[in-house]
Amino acid sequence: MDLRSRLRNLLLILLLGLIAGCAQLPKHAQPHFYAPQDEALVSRKGFGYRQLLVADFKAASLPPDYRQYDHSIGAQSCISIRPSRDLKIHIGQAYYQNMLFYSGTLSHLKFEAIFVPECSWWNPALDRRKTEYVLQHEQIHFALAELAARKLTSKAAYEMQSYIAFGNSYSEVEKEIVEKLKNMGQETMEASLQEHTRFDEDTSLFHDPQAQRKWLKNIEIRLAEGNDNS
Repeated sequence: MDLRSRLRNLLLILLLGLIAGCAQLPKHAQPHFYAPQDEALVSRKGFGYRQLLVADFKAASLPPDYRQYDHSIGAQSCISIRPSRDLKIHIGQAYYQNMLFYSGTLSHLKFEAIFVPECSWWNPALDRRKTEYVLQHEQIHFALAELAARKLTSKAAYEMQSYIAFGNSYSEVEKEIVEKLKNMGQETMEASLQEHTRFDEDTSLFHDPQAQRKWLKNIEIRLAEGNDNS
């Protein structure tokens, strides 16, 4: 696997669930991180931001720790942020005072949100009358992740313009680049948890189409504006 493929396989999966009829979000219903067993597989299967369909939820069941709650969860989305296909990595070698060293730089660095069907679950027992509401709910979570990815792209354009990784070997430079991008993605996902949680608190405690439409309208405006600085 080449370096660019490895970078695109950097996943910090955020599972997002819908819970209804509770006075406050229980722990299992709060947005949280989950590390998949096969990161390469879910990365290959993941797709960039678009309109979701019920058929996009392909997981046969919830993760083991959450299966006991399947009666109260409408759907659970597996979402992450990764470098886009435009990313270019340049690693070369040079000599300084007769000592060999390696350096690496990045160009065309952009981030994107991805939805991973293989670990996203749709409750087959969900009342069909709730399908539109639940699907819209998961769409907004996906959109929030996309906005976070765009914000990270803007941040990276400033912070990474003079970035150079140095090391004594190709693999050492590669490792530094991988860790740098992984940390950037992780920090962004962690920072976005607060907004995901606010959204769930507004729309998952009760069936509230009006509140959810308000969120959707705001999200659509932010997406249309391009880079998100909210």
